[in-house]
Amino acid sequence: MLESIRGKVTGTDQTYILLETGPVTVRLLAPGYFLRHVSSGDESQFFLLFQIVNEGNKGVPLAVAFPSTSDREFFKKFISVSGVGVRAAAKAMVIPPSELASAIAAGDIKVLKSLPGIGNSRAKQIVAKLQDVMSKSSFASSAAAVSDNARDARAILEQLGIPSSEAVSLVNAVTEKAGQEVSASDLVRSAMKLRG
Repeated sequence: MLESIRGKVTGTDQTYILLETGPVTVRLLAPGYFLRHVSSGDESQFFLLFQIVNEGNKGVPLAVAFPSTSDREFFKKFISVSGVGVRAAAKAMVIPPSELASAIAAGDIKVLKSLPGIGNSRAKQIVAKLQDVMSKSSFASSAAAVSDNARDARAILEQLGIPSSEAVSLVNAVTEKAGQEVSASDLVRSAMKLRG
């Protein structure tokens, strides 16, 4: 089984990366949080997870791409929840694994329900199955490093009617550029500009 693949990105859409590796171009499913950081022309290495998914009466192979082995390990845990398949998990993961693990560890149903394709009952299932695992994992502890300013900015954005997952994505995008020490009000202003 392939562990990783290196090549040049020739295109992306809402769910896939097209990667040219030698004379072959492969189509890789990728979670939303990761797709936002991949652009045509990038030369990169992706860590892979192969799964056979049932579609009708046949099994279809899927290769899922991740930026790191730890993100791949989180994904494996996430799809262990009944009813959360490979495609559904990739679609739902619009926020990074550390943020998602933190929400699961905290039992934050509100954040989970804001993810595409995750309703109230599925969010409760995810918490029931993974809360203990995520509370003890390195995934959630890396999210604990998020500054108070970032948390406050997310809360303000949510009060303005922005969905939790989008608020997380916007604040993450701003803090990647500006750093963790930016004030909450500056984070909110920059996030709203980014949102357009």
